[in-house]
Amino acid sequence: MSPFDTPSATLTTQSLLPAERARSLAWSTRALLAVVSGLMMYAPWVNPMLFWTGWLAGVPLLYALRDSRLPTAFLLGWLAGVLCFAGASHWMIDFMIHLKGLSWLVSAFLASLFWLYTGLAVGFACLLYRWCSLRLPRWDLLSFPLVVVVVMAVFPQLFVTDFAEGQVRFLVALQGVDLIGAQGLNFIMLLFSVLLFQLLQAQHAQDRAAALGMSAAAAVILLWFAYGFYALAYWDSQVRNWETRRIGLVQPNDAPTRRIPAPREGFTRESPEEMVASRRLAKAGAQWVAWPEARYKGYYDMFTVRQGYAKEVGNWGVPLFFHDVENRWISAEKVSFNTVAWLDGEGQLVGQYRKVKRMPFGEYLPEFFQLPGVGQITRLFMGDYLRPVGAGSEHQVFSVGDMRVIPKVCYETAFPQFVAQSIGQDAGGKLLLFLSQDNWFGETSQPFQHRDMSIVRGVENRVPMVHLINNGPSVATAPSGRVVASTQAFSRAERLVDMPFDAQTGGSFYSRHAVGVQRGLYAALGLLLLAGLLSGRGKRRQCSG
Repeated sequence: MSPFDTPSATLTTQSLLPAERARSLAWSTRALLAVVSGLMMYAPWVNPMLFWTGWLAGVPLLYALRDSRLPTAFLLGWLAGVLCFAGASHWMIDFMIHLKGLSWLVSAFLASLFWLYTGLAVGFACLLYRWCSLRLPRWDLLSFPLVVVVVMAVFPQLFVTDFAEGQVRFLVALQGVDLIGAQGLNFIMLLFSVLLFQLLQAQHAQDRAAALGMSAAAAVILLWFAYGFYALAYWDSQVRNWETRRIGLVQPNDAPTRRIPAPREGFTRESPEEMVASRRLAKAGAQWVAWPEARYKGYYDMFTVRQGYAKEVGNWGVPLFFHDVENRWISAEKVSFNTVAWLDGEGQLVGQYRKVKRMPFGEYLPEFFQLPGVGQITRLFMGDYLRPVGAGSEHQVFSVGDMRVIPKVCYETAFPQFVAQSIGQDAGGKLLLFLSQDNWFGETSQPFQHRDMSIVRGVENRVPMVHLINNGPSVATAPSGRVVASTQAFSRAERLVDMPFDAQTGGSFYSRHAVGVQRGLYAALGLLLLAGLLSGRGKRRQCSG
């Protein structure tokens, strides 16, 4: 009889059978689970009606990761991440085609490199989660959502994304972002997944500590939804009693171009076609009119254009917001800015906002890509699309009567803290105005995703929001995220919007404390990692003893 063939050894082996079965799970099965998880992650981004898949997306991945080794956890997370971002940003192929006129095959290859890179965010998150799970197995309910949220926040991405942006059709769940932002909803969604996963684990049935943890997690989720029901009803009732301000939106649907295009036939730079639509909107009662980020207009470069705009706008007597390239000489160097100009009712330039958050590769080169050799290759590939521009230095407020308009340009919608800082402590009467040009991405889901991103920004800060997209779908929302008005995508349109507005209302806990919320997440993860390190040391001491 072997020394190991004892009753106690047999009992121990039997008690480990479930874990052994998990470890024996075939790689192909684990990979399939990771694939399912990746598909469920991206589904709400491309079709908001599938918002519910985002709440379940973590469950297959957790099954795949169960009792996996660290390298395996990384590869499984990477696989899920690549599929997630490939589905969510499938429009990268169209972007490459419009960017350089490349073939579909070459564009797909380059987009695949991008997806392989961005998928690393989920891979590293799964690796760190497994490390925490091995050292702090009873803390999975906290470690999984916390690690995923923070790693995805700090991982350098070209297009920053949050799972919360796929929840705009689930308004009850969205309301809590005014407390802790989109990352807070990311956390709640992942917490729901890990709670469901643990409920499905039979081995936790008799574990009092695990049951207590699951009860606490369930309570947090229930409180989130209780607040959501309350907040949605509150803001709906508030908005019903507000006055409205009539806003005119012009959606020209300009085609993307890397070179300055000539005015369309029948129009001039002094009197572009947007002027015709704006004239109609002003006559219909618009209190101000906005144009999106679109083609070059020449307002800052040509006196005749400034004179033509002043005359036309002065005839309406209605303020105009529009985007143009502003060229300035600074320290004997010509610097361009992406600028939002504000003309008052007399047609005079009374304010402007220079875009602060520039688009990597489109408006500037990150430092690594400016290194000798690398910079030449980057410029060779990016070609005319790379148009270095200067960065603005501060937020601006355009006051039109008692409405305070906060202008932002395109890519800036992707930065929750940045947008929250523009709202700040003094938020009464503010409205977010995003101006975008998304025709670079073709007729894909990208403009819809961009629209949904801006809806979340409006709820986070509890202000009315207008996102005017050159090719649509443009949207106007109340502070609850409810859509007040919208336009069709990939079309030309002009729209009058009766925007609910109150000069004394605006702002949220998040708009006042966005940086603190972010630091709190980082600190929580830091404490968790420290606990994991100390736990590992304690186990080594016990083994050595």
